[in-house]
Amino acid sequence: MKYDLIVVGGGPGGLMSAKTAAEGGMKVVLIERKKDLTKIHRACAQIFYIDKVTASPDSEKGKSRADGYIEPVTVELLPDRCRFNFLGPGFSLDYDGSYQPYYNWIDLSPSGHMIHRHKPNDKIWGIYYDKEVFLSGLLSSVKKAGVEVLQDTVAMGAENTPDGVKVKIRGKSGEQVLEARNAIAADGQTSTIVESLGLNKQRQVMSPPIKILAYEMEGVETKYPPFSFLWITLPSINPVMNFGVGIAAEDRALVWAMTAGEPPTKVIEAFMKHPSYAPWFRNARVVKETAATSDTGLRTPIREPVAGNVVIVGDAGAPVETWIQGALACGFQAVKAIKKELSGQKGYPEYISWWQRAFAFNDPHYWKVAAVFPLNRICNDEEIDFLYSLFEGKIGCAMGLIAKNLDLIKQKRPALYEKLIKTAPKG
Repeated sequence: MKYDLIVVGGGPGGLMSAKTAAEGGMKVVLIERKKDLTKIHRACAQIFYIDKVTASPDSEKGKSRADGYIEPVTVELLPDRCRFNFLGPGFSLDYDGSYQPYYNWIDLSPSGHMIHRHKPNDKIWGIYYDKEVFLSGLLSSVKKAGVEVLQDTVAMGAENTPDGVKVKIRGKSGEQVLEARNAIAADGQTSTIVESLGLNKQRQVMSPPIKILAYEMEGVETKYPPFSFLWITLPSINPVMNFGVGIAAEDRALVWAMTAGEPPTKVIEAFMKHPSYAPWFRNARVVKETAATSDTGLRTPIREPVAGNVVIVGDAGAPVETWIQGALACGFQAVKAIKKELSGQKGYPEYISWWQRAFAFNDPHYWKVAAVFPLNRICNDEEIDFLYSLFEGKIGCAMGLIAKNLDLIKQKRPALYEKLIKTAPKG
């Protein structure tokens, strides 16, 4: 059977692609390796970012929309649902599950020095949402639009043909080859479609393999205001990345760590025993555990996410997460590009141009900032405490404040300044 479009991957990007295409009259099949694509087994913070402030040497306060998907989005909090508005592509999606607002983002040092990224309790910078409920809603829309959904099915590779594309799959009935005019690769950072097309050959590996472990916990008791995201720097325990503590469903907390080399279980358990943070976990217990791995490490982005009749969507072409916003926008824009191409217009160049503009990781400046984030790799606990104490009470990203005020650090701690200046962003 031939299709107009084969979508590989049933995450937000793939579901959005299938929904948009089928509602536009295309015959679509969606391939997903999981038995139930709505179930989340991969570690995920489940945050819809509205105004995320991240490290930037341009401003000591940091810079919003300088990370991930950088086109503006808004959220309407309606009586019975949320509405996610994508102002760039020009579409909206409703979400009828539970949600909680994030009002505070607090960077914490080993001994608890605080730097607020936003004025405390001033505005909502992100929304915690239930990703399983969101995916279920998208899947219902996909099925309603007439998409053929093949779950528990593995896409083994894609091949461009003169008439379109062939995708080899393996499911319950064995192996077969599907044919379509176009395909969309939305199968994540370890995309088999991207690999089969040879698009990874020119991508530079930028980090060792990484592992993420997340605990959903009951009974976590911090002294900080509710609706806060806590970002803790502890080089002595984790020299790779900070620890995160945020909101989870049913009044639970999500606690996670990213590691390279060290077993994540060992690292996160050590964090929960640290003298500054052990009191948070006196009465806590783990109710759910999720994990994620990147065996290849982070790779440079695919600069032009179109290969023949295949369009790359979301994390499949990205070095870091495109977030749910970016994945959804990609799915919408990819189908828009395909439809233009089928009508004789230049849709692919438009999609490539949009991809290069819409994500921070395509800007070389992004990696200058990333070079000094996090501090874990170059500072010890005492040095982190000193740096955070310098800027306690100020509003901004810890890394942005440090990068902007290196002269102050030079006056007070010349040796520490020398360590920092080696990795400070230039320009």
